[in-house]
Amino acid sequence: MNFVAHQYLSFGNPQLQIGNLLGEIVKGKQYLDYPTMIQKGILLHRSIDTFTDSNIIVKQSSSYFHETQHKFAPIIIDVIYDYFLIKHWTNFSGIPFEEFKTNSYQFFKNEYDSFPKKLQETIFYLLKYDWFNNYSTLEGIQKTLKGIGSRTKFENNLHEALPEIEKNYHYLENDFLSFFPQIQKHCQNFIYTDFQV
Repeated sequence: MNFVAHQYLSFGNPQLQIGNLLGEIVKGKQYLDYPTMIQKGILLHRSIDTFTDSNIIVKQSSSYFHETQHKFAPIIIDVIYDYFLIKHWTNFSGIPFEEFKTNSYQFFKNEYDSFPKKLQETIFYLLKYDWFNNYSTLEGIQKTLKGIGSRTKFENNLHEALPEIEKNYHYLENDFLSFFPQIQKHCQNFIYTDFQV
């Protein structure tokens, strides 16, 4: 799951939203340095990633790209699932996507000074280049994957993924629609269950 899904799956709780963002960079037991609900947001981020990576539907989606993208296939799924979340937004949220995006961006700006430098850099580019909007079109997905590919240390051809996405579009869409209710339920259970620190 990518930025849109992680923020959506915080269900409007500001502390979970902060933790879910910090989950991008906070490793190991560093989460213990934060207040309890932010800790839970960081652990929620990790739980989302673990649940997603081990899910049979997501593995099926990744398999469409194994031949051409190899180990980078899961990156494509993270991004394309955000695209389908936005496409089917009204199935999952009573708030219009543009309102959600505006609220998220304002929240990122409000909290910016409290973020570690590494996360500030990510948020700076997210806002500058309007990543949430990029995730809403296939052209934007192409641009996003090209950007990720250029920042990756290892040789890749993520910039060439769009034809495979288009070829498998309906399979990917059906996979997403089967998977997303599962991750919603997983996150709701995680949030409303006590956790050990």
